[in-house]
Amino acid sequence: MMMATTMTDRQRAAVQAAEARLRAAQRAEAARILQAVAHAYNFTPAQLRSPRRPSELAEARQVAMFLMRTEARATVEEIGRALDRHHSTVLHGVAVIAARQERDRPLRWTVDAIRAELDREAI
Repeated sequence: MMMATTMTDRQRAAVQAAEARLRAAQRAEAARILQAVAHAYNFTPAQLRSPRRPSELAEARQVAMFLMRTEARATVEEIGRALDRHHSTVLHGVAVIAARQERDRPLRWTVDAIRAELDREAI
């Protein structure tokens, strides 16, 4: 016989607090990724959030989207808010970088270098 389990108000509050801490940590990680990508591409985070779309800036922005999604596990909505973009734009950017890494060695090296930099900063 299965018994229904219910959370107490205290347990529910603890879960909500843990979820809030996780979201805050993800936002901080996303901001760190944005800074690292901007530095690697010689842009500022503000430029990555800007509406401008030159190819170099678009690639950097898409790399930031990809790393925020894969490393920080941010949702596409959170990434969209961080970069002032629609969630469908984020989905496209993540897919573009995931596919291009397979055939574009310099891009893969850049993404790996940014990951390594983030790992060094985390120590």
